[in-house]
Amino acid sequence: MKKLTRSSRYMISISVFLVVINALLGFLLTKQSDYALRDLIHHRMLDISNTAAAMINGDVLESASADNMDSPECREIYETLTYFQDNIELEYIYCIREVAEGRFVFSIDPTVDDPGEFGEPIVCTEALMKASDGVATVDEEPYEDKWGRFYSSYSPVFDSKGNVAGIVAVDFSADWYDKQITGFVTITAVVIIIAFAISVGIIMFIATKYRKRYNTISKDMRKLSDDVETLVKEVSIDSYWYEETPKTGKEKTSNDEIEVISIKLRNLHDRLEEQIDYVRSLAFVDALTGLENRNSYMEQIKVIEENISSGKASFTVVVCDVNQLKIINDDYGHEEGDKVLTLISRTIQELFSSEKIYRIGGDEFVIIGRDPDYSGRISDLKTKIKSLRSEIDDLPASVSAGFSVFDKEKDKEYSDVFNRADKLMYEDKKKFYQTHEDRRKAR
Repeated sequence: MKKLTRSSRYMISISVFLVVINALLGFLLTKQSDYALRDLIHHRMLDISNTAAAMINGDVLESASADNMDSPECREIYETLTYFQDNIELEYIYCIREVAEGRFVFSIDPTVDDPGEFGEPIVCTEALMKASDGVATVDEEPYEDKWGRFYSSYSPVFDSKGNVAGIVAVDFSADWYDKQITGFVTITAVVIIIAFAISVGIIMFIATKYRKRYNTISKDMRKLSDDVETLVKEVSIDSYWYEETPKTGKEKTSNDEIEVISIKLRNLHDRLEEQIDYVRSLAFVDALTGLENRNSYMEQIKVIEENISSGKASFTVVVCDVNQLKIINDDYGHEEGDKVLTLISRTIQELFSSEKIYRIGGDEFVIIGRDPDYSGRISDLKTKIKSLRSEIDDLPASVSAGFSVFDKEKDKEYSDVFNRADKLMYEDKKKFYQTHEDRRKAR
C-alpha cells in the first residue's frame, strides 16, 4: 500500500476541517434563520396589535358591557377593529377583558361570521397573562379553540389612570405561521446543502489531483474559517437571505486550478462581508428614516454605562418628540405622517451631523454626542434646537426638545442624564400645547 505523502495528509486534514466547518455553519445558519424569521413575524404581529391598542379609549373599553354595545363609544372601537380586520392580513382581531385572575372573556369582537359573544371564555395562554400585566407579547406556542389553531399577539389597552382596561388580541393562523417558518428554513437549508455539496466536490477534486501550494490553500481556508466565525457573531435577530455577488464580466481567471480555488474563496469572503453588512443594517437601522433604531440605541447605552463605570464618560443627551403627529395621521393619513417624520429626521441629521441619532419610538428621537466642553456645549445645543424649530416651521408639526449634559459628580448611570433631558422635553411639550390651546381659545 502506497504511503501518503505529507502534502496528501495535510490536504486530507484540511478537507475534514472544512467539511466540519460547513456542517457547523449550515446548522447555525439554519437555526439562526428560524429564530430571525420568528422574531420578524412576532414584531409584525405586535406592530398590528400595538397600533390597534393605541387607537382605543381604555376608559370606554373598560366600561363596555353587553347592554351598551350599540353606544357611539363602543361602536367607535368596533369600527377601529373592523378597519384592521378588513385591511390587514390576519385571521381575527378583538378585545379581551380579565374577569378574574387567569380568566379572560371576549369584550368586543367585530367578526361577521361566528363572533365571540360578550363574556364568552377565552383560551388563556402565557402571553395573554403577560399582557394582562401590561406587557405586549406574542404566543411562543400555538393554541387551539373552536375557531381553529392560532398564534396570537396581545397588547394591553390602558385607561386614563394607567391601569390595564382590556387587551387587544390579533389571531394569525398557525398553519400560515408554520408555513412561513418551514418555507424560509427550507430555502436556507437547500442553499447551504448546495454550497456544502460544491465545497465537498471541490475538496475531493483538489485532494485527488493536487499536492502543491498547500500554504496558499491553507491560508485561504483559515481566512474562510475566520469569516465564518465573524458571521456567527454578527448575525442578529433579523432575517438573512443568501445572494450571490453579481458578475461584472471581468472575473479574474487562471490556468492554475489552485489559484482558481483561491479566487473563489476570496469571492466567498466578499459575499460574507456583504451579508454581514446587510444583516446589521436590518438589525440596527430604522427603515423609515434611515437613522439608527432602538436596537442600536440600547447597544450604545451599554457602551456608555461601561464608560461611566471606568470614569471615561463624557456625553450629552438630547430628547426630541414630534408634536401633533397623531392629528396629522388622523386627519391626513399615516403616509403624510411618515413624510413629516422623514423631513424632521433629515433636518435633525443636518443639524446634528456629528452626533449619534436614534429613532427610539414612533415620534421620539434621541441624540447622543461626545462632550468635552460643558459650557460651550450648552450654548451649541440651544442654538441647534432653535435652528431645528426654525427649519421645520413650515411643517404642520413641531418638535419639543430637552437636553442634559453628563455630570460625573452626580450622574451614576446613563438614565440619570436621559431622565433630565426627557423631563425638560415634556415641560417643553406642555408649554407648546398650553400655547396652542390658548391660541385656539383666543380665536
